[in-house]
Amino acid sequence: MFFCSIAAIFLLGITLLGRANAAAQLKPSQKVTIAMIAEPDTLDPTTTRFSVTSVPISNNFFERLVDLTPDGKVVPGIASWEVSPDGKVVEFTLRKGIKFHSGDPLTTQDVEFSHARALKVNPSHQRAMRNLDRFEIVDDYKCKFIFKEPDVLFIPTRALHVVSRSYHDRVGEDEFAKKPVGTGPYKFVAWRNGEYIDIEANESYWGDKPPVKQARFRFIKEDTTRVAMLKAGEVDIIMSTPYPLVKEIESAGFKTARLPTHPPTSIQFHNANPGVPWYDKRVRLAIAHAIDGDSIVKNLFHGIPGRHARLSPGEIGYDPELKPYPYDPKKSKELLAQAGFPKGFEMPLYYFAGRIAGQKETAEVVSLYLSAIGITCKVQGIEAAQMLDKARAFHDDPKAVYVGLSTVPMAHLPEPTEALNTGYYSKQRMALYFNPVLDQLIEKIQATMDNTKRSELIKQALRMIHEDVATIQIFTATEVYAMKSNIAFTPTKKNREPLMLVKDVRIKD
Repeated sequence: MFFCSIAAIFLLGITLLGRANAAAQLKPSQKVTIAMIAEPDTLDPTTTRFSVTSVPISNNFFERLVDLTPDGKVVPGIASWEVSPDGKVVEFTLRKGIKFHSGDPLTTQDVEFSHARALKVNPSHQRAMRNLDRFEIVDDYKCKFIFKEPDVLFIPTRALHVVSRSYHDRVGEDEFAKKPVGTGPYKFVAWRNGEYIDIEANESYWGDKPPVKQARFRFIKEDTTRVAMLKAGEVDIIMSTPYPLVKEIESAGFKTARLPTHPPTSIQFHNANPGVPWYDKRVRLAIAHAIDGDSIVKNLFHGIPGRHARLSPGEIGYDPELKPYPYDPKKSKELLAQAGFPKGFEMPLYYFAGRIAGQKETAEVVSLYLSAIGITCKVQGIEAAQMLDKARAFHDDPKAVYVGLSTVPMAHLPEPTEALNTGYYSKQRMALYFNPVLDQLIEKIQATMDNTKRSELIKQALRMIHEDVATIQIFTATEVYAMKSNIAFTPTKKNREPLMLVKDVRIKD
């Protein structure tokens, strides 16, 4: 019965969308329009604090030293690399002849500038550089990152985006931010706040010329509105397609592409405050057993997301013996009574609004499950960028009162060590779990270059996290792209965030 009101909402959305098959009226075009759920905080990849909204767009015109193939293989990007035998030195050699959209040549001065710029304010780059000893320029095309200890994360997380030092010095910070230039297959054209960003093909691109000449990214927060726009022919592709509407969209003649991606949806606890009920492991375990994750995936999300305890099959460190917490509300009540809360308690339940489709609905259903065992949740949605700032503030406050439906990193990253480092290593400001024994293990994992040995260490860390109920993973994410029938698009796998690379779009006649 928990799903009645939620289902009614989606059924109403389907009714309003209608069943007209707009795909039959499509005409070929050299321009595509993409609807996405949220607007970027900035298009400067070196200073973004919320890459999940910026990177899907900015990766069209900024490039990394390291690239990915659509199937997730790490390959040279604007540079090739060599790693020293001890794993502590990574030397990059830039491709010669590459120019930024501004006409400035790409050199190692740009790499140095991008690294220093990101190191000041970019949380992702700060995490990646935790073990860095120094950066060195060898010449205009060779540079070195020298680490204190071997760092298994550096190459799989694809080093850093490179921006132009010469362009910045010439135009100043304001112009640099408003009119970004990169080396990629597309160039920035315009940004109308709250509405859209336009890009166009870079005809001087050093690699394969992009077949689609223009693209517009529109920011449409409401799930059913994005779907309605697709069906009406107003957009060609939508991201974050709501799971309950996927079959309806496919039945109407539209195509979909599914990508298991990062991040999973979990219940996250701040575990450093002894003054809150969930400081007690028995309470956290009671909450875990009170939530029927299988039913959420099957009934609310039509079986589309994955359902695993931590990692997914095939990932380094995946442990088939680690299972999701079983649904057992009777055991939940027993655990609450043992912990001294037989009548339950009240607690906050924050969720990330405007980031990933389905978060609000999941928070509402989780609240209903917990109310059945006496826990009253104050559900509060906060825009993702603000929520990340709150998380950093909670990390610094040992008396923080926080429980959230969160997107704590875990499955479907290029390297699982990144998830441990970002979400569970207490020295990182996004982590809300504090365990010095786990911290030491994560440090050992990050310095272990041998995949077999690292896999076993990752399994140890995941068992520790799971047994202590540091978080409760409900489902692993699947990004669903929906598109007109004459569009062909294969999303890139194994990235931190689901991308929308226009160079991979093909329009059929």
